[in-house]
Amino acid sequence: TTIASMARCLVLLGAVVACASAASLGNAVNVDRMVYSVNDGWRFYRVGGGSGPLPPCKPNAFPEDMTNKRCDGLVRVQAKDEDECARQCCAEATCGTYQWCNDTKCQPSGEADCWIGAKKNCFAGPGWYSRGRDVGPPPPPPSPGRNCDQPFCHPSYDDSTWRTVQVPHDFVVEGNFSAAADKSHGYLPFAVGWYRKHLAIPAQAKDKAVWLEFAGTMRDTKVYLNDVLLGGHVSGYTPYRFYLHKHNVTLNYGGDNVLAIKVDSTHPTGWWYDGGGIYRDVDLVVADVVYHVPDGTYAAAVVTGAIQDGHADAVVMPQVEIMNDGAASASATITATVIDPVGKTVGKAETTATIHVGTNTTVSIGNISLPSASLWSAETPHLYSLITTITSANGKSVDTLNTTFGVRKIEFSASLGFIINGRRVKLYGAANHQDFAGVGVAVPNVLQQHRISKLKDMGGNAWRTAHNAPTPALLEAADRLGFYVWDENHLLGELDEAAILIRRDRNHPSVVIWSLCNERLCSTKDITKDALAMKAVMKQHDPYGGRPVSANNNGLNGADTVLDLQGFDYHTQFYDKWHAAAPNVPAISSETSSAVSDRGEYHNDPTTGHVSGYDVNYPGWGESAEVAWDAIDSRDFMSGGNTWTGWDYKGEPTPYAWPDINSHFGILDMCGFAKDRFFWYQSNYRSFTALPVLHLFPHWNWASSAGGDATQPHLAACKGRCRVVSSTNSSATTVELWAYSNADEVELLVNGKSLGKQPAGRFSHAAWKDVPYAPGKIEARAYLNGSSAVAASQTIATTGPAVAVRLSIKDKVGSVFHADGTDVALVQAEVVDASGLVVPTASNNVTFVISGPATLAGTGNGDPASHVNDKSAVRPAFHGLLLAVVQSTTQAGSVTISATADGLKGGSITLAAKPVVLGNRL
Repeated sequence: TTIASMARCLVLLGAVVACASAASLGNAVNVDRMVYSVNDGWRFYRVGGGSGPLPPCKPNAFPEDMTNKRCDGLVRVQAKDEDECARQCCAEATCGTYQWCNDTKCQPSGEADCWIGAKKNCFAGPGWYSRGRDVGPPPPPPSPGRNCDQPFCHPSYDDSTWRTVQVPHDFVVEGNFSAAADKSHGYLPFAVGWYRKHLAIPAQAKDKAVWLEFAGTMRDTKVYLNDVLLGGHVSGYTPYRFYLHKHNVTLNYGGDNVLAIKVDSTHPTGWWYDGGGIYRDVDLVVADVVYHVPDGTYAAAVVTGAIQDGHADAVVMPQVEIMNDGAASASATITATVIDPVGKTVGKAETTATIHVGTNTTVSIGNISLPSASLWSAETPHLYSLITTITSANGKSVDTLNTTFGVRKIEFSASLGFIINGRRVKLYGAANHQDFAGVGVAVPNVLQQHRISKLKDMGGNAWRTAHNAPTPALLEAADRLGFYVWDENHLLGELDEAAILIRRDRNHPSVVIWSLCNERLCSTKDITKDALAMKAVMKQHDPYGGRPVSANNNGLNGADTVLDLQGFDYHTQFYDKWHAAAPNVPAISSETSSAVSDRGEYHNDPTTGHVSGYDVNYPGWGESAEVAWDAIDSRDFMSGGNTWTGWDYKGEPTPYAWPDINSHFGILDMCGFAKDRFFWYQSNYRSFTALPVLHLFPHWNWASSAGGDATQPHLAACKGRCRVVSSTNSSATTVELWAYSNADEVELLVNGKSLGKQPAGRFSHAAWKDVPYAPGKIEARAYLNGSSAVAASQTIATTGPAVAVRLSIKDKVGSVFHADGTDVALVQAEVVDASGLVVPTASNNVTFVISGPATLAGTGNGDPASHVNDKSAVRPAFHGLLLAVVQSTTQAGSVTISATADGLKGGSITLAAKPVVLGNRL
């Protein structure tokens, strides 16, 4: 279902509110203009957030039977049955139809789904139970210059009792889980949030161009300044700005101004957890009245010569858009300078232009040759800088922009798949949503590098931004680290949204695919027509990037596909058939597997909401990792694929519902702790020479009964593939053991006795069924090429009871801790026995305490059924592990994080918050 007006900002106060990202938010940095962070010192108040009963509809409220129809422009709401779906629509005066589904005809999973909104642009939708009514026209949009009509947006309102928060901020994740809330959104109730901030606009901003930039707010947002409504934005994923110097709002330069922002998260547009609030950065920009239009710089780089040893001749064709908000036309000289990856100037071009008042002028500066350019790829992420300068007629530099770009040549072949810089590469990708343990969707920018690094360590090389424009920090990290990106638009039919996405992201060399939409987000009245229109917009704004346009929607594939790159959504059995139907069109698995598992769990338990770690569980549309990726890797025409998903995320619990509050799909849990499947991917994506992989599981702590042993809580109850075999006079415990390895064979030893070798290798695993259990240790030994020499080994021992909590920095995130107010440290807590081994069954409650200049941003443990609030300092371990997200302040000094648990020896770790030069802050 599309939302016809999703991306459109309000045009208020006589000025157009441009819905595009700011240069300071993307991979372009201005060195003349002043960019002030507006992330600190907000006051916040949450309104509502329950999912209490709605009043019943009046009799015959929906007289029109619209069964088996769907309509464009609806929003998804939470409802447990058709009656509640109808009541959701009745509660809104402008709602003309509700559409309810709990059938596989309309929803592959058969899960309940409710959409409400205006009754327009309706089309066939088999299986949907829909009814409609006639309603009056919607209320007119707020009039230009309208004063605040609610207490919270008046400058004089006393907000002293409100909480002080720092943005990025997700207020939905701060709520408590409720079985009455929406399953697909993680059982966290939606709400409305108000933010207020006193903003000191610098005195030197007078007579300058001044604008506010919002990188992302979730979702329906209204922004007030000094009692006046500036405008609004209803897309939760795209950035937007308000040009204050063009509004008739009175600004107090050098004094106090009051920002008030209402963010309504109650009508999300997706079916996963998407949070709520000002969840990305906010900036105030002050520039000359003649300035680079944000996202108007295009650093198109094209390879022109033969590729040799990662180098080739290339040309850069810089293009800039310049705005003149001054009182008179301006003659300007525009200069472009290219800096290579080692800081050397390697090219320059210059041109002149007249920039007329009130116009956005596009200027092509001139081609710049780059002999033997260093090419960007995942293995060699070489980055160049394009410095563009606007100089006035009197020789004064008025605006300079530094745009990062890369030089690379990409191709998608219908027979050979993905080719970069002349080399075939299989895209080992994973689709991912935005959220992270403890912080929801308000993920600190520094963690984007961590999220990519974990998948890169696994051997992955690609990220699909499911199902929306990503935060700019993700693409910046992908550029630096070397990671390919499938960049996805949210809703088909929203051409302005697509333009924002392309213009903001087109200079990132990591982006190699543009995506129109995902699954039902592609559903419009005429999907082919709308796909062609959006594809044209993408090509218009990125004519030289070489990126194909794709989508994750099987309905867009086939002989007459409009896609440059067919996206196969699951169904590996049809790959050959689909390829045969369009043999000249390249193909990729846009989404695959959907295997489910939980870290440390080895039997399926619907009551507790846990799924076994063996790779044997997947929904009806999915497959095991082994089967799914065999189909991709064994076909040359398949460019690669995107596993659903790399990271766990809140919402969409499958195969269970409550008590689960997040997915089981991830290869990594929400904290970044690896599940067993991680090592299958690692053993398949990485060669033994590059990284020997050997992973034996499960643990070796088993009780002799399915009910466990109350006297030995460190032993797991024998369930699932642990079996108690009873005879007349005795009973025995057996366990099925698996090993993932990129070696050829794996041998298993139990307490020193060999149980033989099993073949390993790609798309498979070594397995030993019904291994007799006896406390002690198990050992796996890996062998190559039939040799008797042990190439790698791993030992797992039966642990003793838990005796202590041990803290460490996880994955080096925070090992260097900057006192900039945004840096984070991931502090890992392990519950260990007397020998220092992690107890795999430990679930002790652990309390975190921080002393010194830092704050606890949140905690997590990877348990998909944990109902502990994400902001709680007290949380149980999940199979011996949990995580604290510690955020710096702007004060340097010593920070100590302590962890205690009843009956255990506590642990602590000390960080040095290092002083840094702070940027401009308001």
